[in-house]
Amino acid sequence: MARIHLNARKVESLQAGPRRIQVFDKDQPNLALRIAPSGVKTWSVVYKWNGRMKRFTLGTYPAVSLADARGRAFDALRNVARGDDPQTRKITVREAGTFSELADQYMQEWSKINKRTWKEDQRQFNVYLLPKWKHLKASAITIDDVELLLDQLALRGPVQANRVRALIRHVYAWALAKRTRRKRYALENNPCAFVPKFATERARDRVYSDDELKALWKAFEVIGITGNIFKLQLLTAARPGEVSEMSWNELDLTRAIWTQPSTRTKNRKTHIVPLCSTAVRILESLKRQQAELKNEAKKNSRFVFHNPRNPELALTWLQKAGERVREESKVEDFRPHDLRRTCATRLAEMGVPDSVLKMILNHSLGSDITGVYNQYKYFEERKQALDAWSKRLLVIVSDLKATSTRR
Repeated sequence: MARIHLNARKVESLQAGPRRIQVFDKDQPNLALRIAPSGVKTWSVVYKWNGRMKRFTLGTYPAVSLADARGRAFDALRNVARGDDPQTRKITVREAGTFSELADQYMQEWSKINKRTWKEDQRQFNVYLLPKWKHLKASAITIDDVELLLDQLALRGPVQANRVRALIRHVYAWALAKRTRRKRYALENNPCAFVPKFATERARDRVYSDDELKALWKAFEVIGITGNIFKLQLLTAARPGEVSEMSWNELDLTRAIWTQPSTRTKNRKTHIVPLCSTAVRILESLKRQQAELKNEAKKNSRFVFHNPRNPELALTWLQKAGERVREESKVEDFRPHDLRRTCATRLAEMGVPDSVLKMILNHSLGSDITGVYNQYKYFEERKQALDAWSKRLLVIVSDLKATSTRR
């Protein structure tokens, strides 16, 4: 068993013989170089495991240089000293789960259980991550892979890149937090742990002017049924998802009340929303249109705004509708959530008290414990405020002369 001082020139000069040749490196214990009769040179490290000698292949020369081979041999022997068999780990990595499997497990065991916004997680997986990493081992994804993907996203939208970064970071943190998951995916570290944010995000404060509201309202009418989602947002100060996922069993149009269940509100509390006459008319029209549909599945859908491809699901993808609104209205920075802020700001301008406004927005009343139990708190005040706002809004979008509505 020859032991020699190896260097790059020596490794290169070693020639094959009629039988396999093996030499050991004097500078890195247990590092061997085997030269087959064909001339292929293969690096390996030998070690004792449970009383038996074992060999772990490190790669072939020149793809793996002498320096790389020494580094890999050192790491392998360190793992042996820690009680980790390199051969067993190699098999574990080979059989480890893919990123697609990790994403699915994360969705089923964490996101869908703990997040009301789980559908956005699923969308980010489907649009940004799975097309690139679906078939890769979850453990094979490196910080370079993460940076490359996020760099490309950041060119189109730094904020979206931040959202995807946060998802990747949390997925791996969740997987690493439990031994069974670490073992299943052969994970040792989080590839997103040291990737910085791509943009400093500030709270958006966009509020639409009268001229913009007029242009937007016209655009809502042009784009069809989905435009009613945005109209109802303006009339109720609800969030986009709260309106788009509205179901008929939440509505009492006779009493002009929309009851948002706790499972769909941000603060996990049931929220009673008074509906102005304009909102009721919009919903009654939508109900008539749905009743006239020939497709039975769409006709019987429980959702006010159902998914056109699957009526058993709500319409949650509003990006294309938003793009159409921007094109039609020429309000280039339109975002659905700005409608909620605009409604709230206009109500404040009209003199609506903060306590009433907070109830309209379904925000916490702080130490007021009665707000927890009384879902109808300030109901009449809220109804009057939203009725007054709807009248003012209709004046704005119809070019009529506005009258004072300050309370």
